[in-house]
Amino acid sequence: MPFYTKLLGAKYTKQVDKELRASHAGETGAVWIYRGAMVAEFISSLFRISKSKDDSERFIREHLETERAHLAIFESEMPLFRGSFILPLWIAAGFITGFLPRLLGKNWFFYTIYCVEEFVDLHYDEQCKNMSALSIPPSNVIERFQHCQEEEQHHRDEALAMMTQQPSLPMRLWGRAVEKGSAFAVAVAKLI
Repeated sequence: MPFYTKLLGAKYTKQVDKELRASHAGETGAVWIYRGAMVAEFISSLFRISKSKDDSERFIREHLETERAHLAIFESEMPLFRGSFILPLWIAAGFITGFLPRLLGKNWFFYTIYCVEEFVDLHYDEQCKNMSALSIPPSNVIERFQHCQEEEQHHRDEALAMMTQQPSLPMRLWGRAVEKGSAFAVAVAKLI
């Protein structure tokens, strides 16, 4: 039984578990976004005339490590909670969200990361407000959310800075789909 069960009671425990489940699913999906991007990066490298590497590979590797660290927070440092029953779906969605845009080019990929991280920043902010509103706020959970949020904000800002042109209409439509898909994923992960 998690330590906060006794402090908060069943109603509050259920709320905290929902938030932890959603963030765990999201961080799992984020790891797979970068794994998908790495596969696309490799495929793209096979067809490049010039074998010189650009900053996208460094970006992918560094951000993958950060997302792995975030996932480790939820898997080893946080109190026990029930993970999403459909985690394989979040893995597949994450892989596709990283793979397809990276195949379409760096700007597609960086814009996708910008859209994902913009959503994640707002989501973590909402989670922190929800947890702070509980009668006994779980400060360790809030602190972990805030730590992840700060790093996600950095990812968002770095992705935006790496773009070399304004997003086209198809990119903006894709970004909107990613945003809506992320919101749907959060809602479902809290339930299933």
